[in-house]
Amino acid sequence: MKVVLTTLNAKYIHKNLALRWLYVTSPIKEQVVLKEFTIKDAHEKVLDWLIAQKADVYCFSCYIWNIKQTQLLIKDLKRQHSCTVLVGGPEVTFESEALLQEGIDAISIGEGELSVWEYIQSIIDQNPHPILGINTLAYPDTMYAYSDLTFNEACESPYFLPFDEADMDKRYLYFETSRGCPYGCEYCLSSTDKRVRQFSEAYIFKELAKISQSKVRQVKFLDRTFNTDPKRALRIARYINEHCTGQIFQFEVVAETLSEELLDFFINEADKSRFRFEVGVQSFNGNTLKAVGRIQNNERLKEVIHRMREAGLILHVDLIAGLPYEGLDSFNASFNELFSLKASELQLGILKLLKGTSLKRKAEFYDFDYDSDPPYEILSTKWLSKEELCSINHTALAVEKFWNSGKCRRAIDTFLELKLRENAFSLFMALGQRLAEYERRYHDHDLFLILKQELSDCDERLVEAVLMNDYMRLFKQKPKRWNTYRVDHETMKHCFQLLIDAHESSQNELYHYGCVEYAYSEGICYQVCVYNASQTYPKRWLIKEKERIEKI
Repeated sequence: MKVVLTTLNAKYIHKNLALRWLYVTSPIKEQVVLKEFTIKDAHEKVLDWLIAQKADVYCFSCYIWNIKQTQLLIKDLKRQHSCTVLVGGPEVTFESEALLQEGIDAISIGEGELSVWEYIQSIIDQNPHPILGINTLAYPDTMYAYSDLTFNEACESPYFLPFDEADMDKRYLYFETSRGCPYGCEYCLSSTDKRVRQFSEAYIFKELAKISQSKVRQVKFLDRTFNTDPKRALRIARYINEHCTGQIFQFEVVAETLSEELLDFFINEADKSRFRFEVGVQSFNGNTLKAVGRIQNNERLKEVIHRMREAGLILHVDLIAGLPYEGLDSFNASFNELFSLKASELQLGILKLLKGTSLKRKAEFYDFDYDSDPPYEILSTKWLSKEELCSINHTALAVEKFWNSGKCRRAIDTFLELKLRENAFSLFMALGQRLAEYERRYHDHDLFLILKQELSDCDERLVEAVLMNDYMRLFKQKPKRWNTYRVDHETMKHCFQLLIDAHESSQNELYHYGCVEYAYSEGICYQVCVYNASQTYPKRWLIKEKERIEKI
């Protein structure tokens, strides 16, 4: 019997670990094919490949980003090829019985490493029977199945399969050291599985040793909370720091519960360039946090984020708009408070009412209006209108383009320090509205023009000088000029001569590859940029008052 394991990933760089666990736990591995596509692949291309396999069973891994396309694939596949179709994954684990009426033969509920193969064996044996974690029309079952992790550990590693070797350095490696989550955040699907189970440390260190010797570059832990067991987390982090020197590791942590010992390790001992942290803040509103079952010590959280950022650690922090009791003013306050901590990345998300979550069951109570199609985003609440949520969506895009990208980061910091705008949220909201109204695809220079337009009520020369600080460093050759205020030829020659006299650069280099623009550093000054034939980023100097040279 031939079995195909497949999915539509969001991007090529992502890999589906669930399918790889199914592959290595299969008792008929020689008859199993694992193939991943992306949501950007053409429907006909994917369908043709699936049909060409002439498989008996097709297993699809389903998520909010691929469920609609997956359903269409299954419909067309079953119309053209006689086969059994089984689906699994978070998008079909809850509230999905209707799929059985649409031609899908079985739904895997929960972890499928054991139940999926028992179901397939029942097809081979022509012996249909009830199976825990497999929901069918003949044998309805919505009980969540759990795998015995000692069984998983005894199988071939899912992280280093032969068909993955060629692209190991081009794709993320998703790694898990535990399953389940001890917390009960009502908007999160992880809150449905409070049974925290851990892979043995011997197994983890064995796999990490393989990672250390591999071509893998980016490792993302799937653990819902890496620091659930602080001492265990510290042992794993120490091992990574000492042995996995060629990889970058990303963890989800609950920042306020980081032990001092673990925090001290990351701040004072670890190689900071190889660790990245995801911190879900979601809100600073006490009523909101209480309503969604989130226990959060805001003061400790802010202290830890501040200490980690001061130490140079890379942090990605999240806020969620649309939670109960959080209106625009409250969300504004939460955003500004979090922004002031200067995390490496700040993501604004709109609440999604995911199947199986407590908050989804309370939708009517909270008067949530939400999209019935994936990804089930909130459209309005008692506290946020549709227009306000739309505006927050635009704000999220502005944060991504102007701040998280790093392109205008220093300029925005300077504008806020100079109090050219009331606060960060109002600035990003205004920029988001401008992006939404932009009539064509925008390039890097357009972002700076948009910022300039937004600050058109301010001193134009000052605004341009601040923006040029960020703009000139982004390019490997002299960029398109959009600024109104230009440095005259005599001033340019004078700046060049200062650098020549200071032995910072040569006449040939400056006159062939150099340019001078206004800049800002404690006042308007000049910046000299020297590009090169090798197409690397420019050397840059600031020339400040009293002809003081400062290399940047």
